[in-house]
Amino acid sequence: MLIQSGVFPPLPEDTARAAEAEFGAGNVYLNIGDQIEFLFAGIDLARLDPLGERSASTLAALALVTIFQFADNLPDRRAVEAIRTRLDWKYALHLPLNHPGYSHLALCEFRRRLLHDPAAQPIFQQMLDRIAKTGLLESSGQQHAKAERSLLAVCAVSRLEQLVEAMHAVLEAVAATEPEWLLAVALPHWYERYDQMPTGRALPKSSEEQVSLAQAIGADAQYLLEAIASAGGKKLAVLPEVQALWQVWRRQFSQSLPQIEWRLPFCASCDGACSSLDDLAHPT
Repeated sequence: MLIQSGVFPPLPEDTARAAEAEFGAGNVYLNIGDQIEFLFAGIDLARLDPLGERSASTLAALALVTIFQFADNLPDRRAVEAIRTRLDWKYALHLPLNHPGYSHLALCEFRRRLLHDPAAQPIFQQMLDRIAKTGLLESSGQQHAKAERSLLAVCAVSRLEQLVEAMHAVLEAVAATEPEWLLAVALPHWYERYDQMPTGRALPKSSEEQVSLAQAIGADAQYLLEAIASAGGKKLAVLPEVQALWQVWRRQFSQSLPQIEWRLPFCASCDGACSSLDDLAHPT
């Protein structure tokens, strides 16, 4: 399954017109879209999926999105939104303007397979090296990034997003259920930390800042969950958002009293449990 001409669909005319009008010449993502067949020529994508469950074009697209996430420090949900809304990404991926995008769970599963299959990582490294030559990774100083490191970096920021979203969802649910109780136990910094971050605030890129933020959120979550557990009733404890936060916290943190520690390089969002946690955190 070597990439040949035609594995990627032709660049849709409406996407080309819209992106070129928005960005003009010189945009790195547009350059990638123009060179896409050349960039991936001769790469054996079948080794990314030994079970043969995905097509070459799907594997190439998932790999590209993963590299774009690494370049832009985007967790899975924000990457899915970028696929839907960013013209430069649509151009690079040869997607039509109305493309529905990919599931964030597909991105998680793709990384999980690569992290658990050392034979597949050299193929991803080839793709990463070729994309690096376009200049995409220069601004972040990651021109010589290794496959495993880049995958773990995307996992880390996605784990952090999962933690922020789980905490935010609990605060929203508790506020709707027991607003006076929440006002009594809420810490002063919670409004600033959790009000905007799930949708708009950039997540830190350096591992040190990520660990610092994760530790702080973990402490907030522990405090809130313990307060809920000691509230004396089951009304809050049985909320699906509270159950989801408990599971996220247990997977992402270890505890040696009185300290908690964010698990690194353990990747909670890529250990096969992401879908079950997502169902709890986003009940229908």
